[in-house]
This record gives sequence, C-alpha cells and structure tokens, in this order.
Amino acid sequence: MRTYDVIVVGAGHAGCEAALAAARLGASTALITMALDQIGTMPCNPAIGGPGKSQLVREIDALGGAMARVSDETTIHIRVLNTSKGAAMQVRRAQADRTDYKRVWRRILEDEDGIELVEGTVEDLIVRERRASGIRLRDGIELGTTAVILATGTFLHGRVLMGEIGYAAGRAGEPPSKSLADSLEQLGYSLERLKTGTPPRVRRETVDTDRLERQPTSDVPLAFSFWNEPRTLPDEYPVFVSHTNEATHRIIEENLAKSAIYAGLMSGEGPRHCPSLETKIVTFPGRASHKVFLEPEGRTSDEIYLQGIYTAMAPEVQEAIVHSIDGLESAYIERYGYNIEYDFIDPIHLRDSLETDRIGGLYFAGQINGTTGYEEAAAQGLLAGINAARAVHGETPIILSRGDAFIGVLIDDLVTKGITEPYRMLPSRAEYRISLREGNADLRLAELGHAIGLLPDACYERAAEKRKAVDRLLSKLQTTRIGPTHPINERLVACGSTPLRNNGASLFELLRRPHVRLSDLLPQAEPPADVADEVMIAGKYAGYLEQHEREIDRLKRMEGIAIPPDVRYEELSNLSIEGRDLLARVRPQSFGQACRVPGVSQADLSMLAIHLRR
Repeated sequence: MRTYDVIVVGAGHAGCEAALAAARLGASTALITMALDQIGTMPCNPAIGGPGKSQLVREIDALGGAMARVSDETTIHIRVLNTSKGAAMQVRRAQADRTDYKRVWRRILEDEDGIELVEGTVEDLIVRERRASGIRLRDGIELGTTAVILATGTFLHGRVLMGEIGYAAGRAGEPPSKSLADSLEQLGYSLERLKTGTPPRVRRETVDTDRLERQPTSDVPLAFSFWNEPRTLPDEYPVFVSHTNEATHRIIEENLAKSAIYAGLMSGEGPRHCPSLETKIVTFPGRASHKVFLEPEGRTSDEIYLQGIYTAMAPEVQEAIVHSIDGLESAYIERYGYNIEYDFIDPIHLRDSLETDRIGGLYFAGQINGTTGYEEAAAQGLLAGINAARAVHGETPIILSRGDAFIGVLIDDLVTKGITEPYRMLPSRAEYRISLREGNADLRLAELGHAIGLLPDACYERAAEKRKAVDRLLSKLQTTRIGPTHPINERLVACGSTPLRNNGASLFELLRRPHVRLSDLLPQAEPPADVADEVMIAGKYAGYLEQHEREIDRLKRMEGIAIPPDVRYEELSNLSIEGRDLLARVRPQSFGQACRVPGVSQADLSMLAIHLRR
C-alpha cells in the first residue's frame, strides 16, 4: 500500500490550495481527482474577487497560498469596485482566462516536490480507532495516510436539473460521487442538501454590444498578489452590462412551472445572495429590471458568460429569456444554464482547525462545508492543508480569529453558527472590516505565513519593509506640528478645509480632515502607492480603527479563555435547557466562541463564566 502524510480528495479551488500548502510544509501529499484535466477548473463564473471575496484572496496570498498569483498570471480584465466609497471599502475583481487558469494550477502542482497527482474515484474512507487512516479507490487500490482532506465540491450525490430534466452529475458532463457520500453516512455524518446554479453561455460573435454599457479593464496598474508588480492590461476583453426587462420577467412568470426550482424537483436551499433569475423575479416583483453582466471566458474562447441569469428553466424558456434582453436578441446559446443539488455536512461539527470532531485526522474544506464560491473554498483549503500538515508533524493548529482576517470570520461563522443556505463571504459579516482591508492583508498576515513556513523569505521581507515605511511616515505626520503662519494654510484653503488658528495641529490631525490628502501635507514626499494608501486610511478612519483595536483586544482576551473539551453541558444545572442544548451542539472551544453561539442568552453566558472560573 502506498502511504502519504496527507491525502486530498478533490482538485477544485479548495483541494488545490490544500495540497500545495501541505506539500510546501513538508508533508508527502496525494491529490486525488476524477479527471486530471479538470484540476483547478472554474465551473461557474470566470472571475476572482469582489466584495468580501477579494479580502479572502489577498489573505490567502499574504499567508503564502497561490490563488492570487494564479489569477494574476491568467487575468484578461481587472477593475477596482466600490470606487465611489472610501478607500477601505474598495476591492479588486478580475476576469480570468478559464482555460489558462486550469493550466497554471496544474503546472504549479506538478512542479511542486512532495505532491503526487492521482486520477481516480474515491469510494471509501478507511477509519481505524476513530482516526482517518486511508482511502479506497473504485478500482480497489488503497492509499494509506494520517490525514485526509475532503474537498469534494458539489459531487456528493450531485444532481443536475434543468426544467423537467434531472440526472446524476457532480457538474455538467462529470459523474457524481455516490459511494463516498454513502461512506460518510455510514461513519455517522448527517448529509443535507443545498443547491446552486449556473447561467447560459452564448457565442461571442452573436452578441450585439453596440447599445450596451462597456466596462473597460483598469487603466491604473493592478495586481491581486502583493508579490507581483502591478500592471495594466490591453483593453481587449471588456465586460458589457445589459438588463432584464418587462418582457423577460413576463416570460419567467408565465413559465415558472418549467423551472426545476418551482416545479418541486429540488429540496436543497439555494444561495440567498446569488439567487436564480426566476427567484429574483418572484422575490422582487416590483423590480423593473436586473443587471446582466456579459463576461468573457478567455482569450481563445468564443463563449460569453451571462452573469446574473442563473437559472434552472427548461432550454426553450432559456432561449426566450436570453433573446428578450438587449444585445442578446440573436445570441446563440452554446451551453444552457442549470442548477445542481448536492450533499453537504453541517459545519457545526468541525473544529476551527477544520478537522472534524467525530474522526481524528479528517478535514473538510469547501462546498462540503456548505459554502459557495471559489474564494471561500480556497481559503478553507489553505487552512485545512496547513493544519493537516502541522498535525502530521505534531504541531498545534493555526487558528485565525474574527479579529485577524476575513478567513477567521468565514471559519468562525461556519463552526459556530452552522448554515441554512450556501454561505457566501460578505463584508457585512466582518465586524472589523475597516481593519481587515484587502490592502493591508500583507501587514496583518505575512508574519504568520512566514513563521509557519509557507511564505518565502523574499515576500516576508517585502511586507516588513512596507510596514517600516508606513510606520515611518505615520511617525513623521504625528510628530510634525505646524502653526497658523505655516504656508500649508494656503493648501488647506485651496482644498476646501479650514486654515489653522491658535495652537496649530499635527500633520496627522490635519490628515483626518475629509478633504485633505497626504500630498497636500507632504508635497515633496513620494511614497509607494500602497504605503500612501495605508497612511491615508490610517488618518481618515483613525476613530474607527482605534475602536476596532480595543474591540479586537477584548475579543482576544475572551478567545484566550479555553473551554475544556470534556465539559458536560447537560450537567450544568444553572444553565437554561435551551442554553445547554445549544452549547452541547456547538461545543465551543473558548468563551469567546460561546458568546457567538446563536440563541445562547447573556444569563447562560454569565453562568458559564462562573463555572469556568471554578
């Protein structure tokens, strides 16, 4: 029997990051996939980033993961979103060449020492004494290990639905994983159902873009990875914007029975924040239109992805819907949209290391935990890979808190609250989102990535130099005071601010004013753009950041109060019955986590705190 330190099942975004992290941390790793040519595939939209998701990508990059670099190497179009909002709220979103993205991921994995790619279908987990010890493939081959990471995507009992058509599939054209799902049930895991969807894809040359809004690629140099030099791209693959209309909505309303969702053929819950088009029409009957983004699939692809038209309608209805939309009247549909329903396992039974509480050495990452999105999957895969490798080497797991990173928010939400619908990372989920910006992920996490051995020396040194430059500039602003006779008063008036009087002010105090920019205060200074951005944000958001710092310190103190794993909540008679049941279900690892368990009252938390002090 061949043996490995870590076996990763599934080579989507979660599996790729997991295998790469484990191997780079010195664990011999097998990455098992049903089809080697589908490694790193983008089955849904050909894009990386956006609100909430961009933060995840940059954090993965700061820790030493690969998603941002792969994105940069394959990007054909990139923009900054939320430009009308403050700098702390602005995020990147990139269109990737779908074919190139797969190619680059496979090259990275094949070039990495310590990874073996295995094409095969996993049918069973081998468990001995409540620990994962291997897997069994369909052809009877057994592979031994001390840690298994399941990153199975939508393949567990996957089923594709389109109108009245339904068939077993992990994705369109690929078989589902039935035996592995059955194996998990036999091990005591309760499988539940979710669903998600894809839109139609149309042939580029049949689309009339003359009347549509054009979104060009950025004319400002950009990169997703902190370690790549920003660059501008040729504006050859723009995104276009159209809208649904009254005719579109009428077609959908008249044909709801031809949607698998409304024909009662699906039981899984769909994503509330990224619903099907028919769900949008039913849920928001007063809306006259919904945006449709026409996204290019790649340099050599003739397909256009119709972002916003996720649907489970019958093919003939999809034809009518598409042709009712401006610019798509003559569009030829090359691939119809469909919904896919699949099994997931309630993430409430995971530890915050992503190891399961039922079987030692078994980790779950990605859609098997009820999440949706490439970025959410990759973030979980990275942490699962890191922690599986560390467990192999007898090291403690890496846990990111809500005050550390969006990744910490994502994992804490999953393991503390569970899910009732596919989980999507949103900025509103992060209480400290102004502190956890995409632009400062390197300052927050590079030291950790380097300490655990995943981030190379050169990258860490670059982040350290950025930190020093930011601190030097902030120190200069804070220690430099000027009075009412200083020439800078003229610049303050010119930018619409009030001139100084009496005792004057420090330059940092002036930077906190709404219309004052760094260049108004230090016209001779020319810091790098990323350093200037961090200093500007430190000034403009000073009050919020100071408040966040106090709250994060309090959070860390509460997280530091550990709850023994053998606490028997049913014996804590001072707690309410509901509180006992909720805490016993989640089994929080710290008092801080217990405070976030939905439904646990303040009275129960007070009683729990007394018990812990005893």
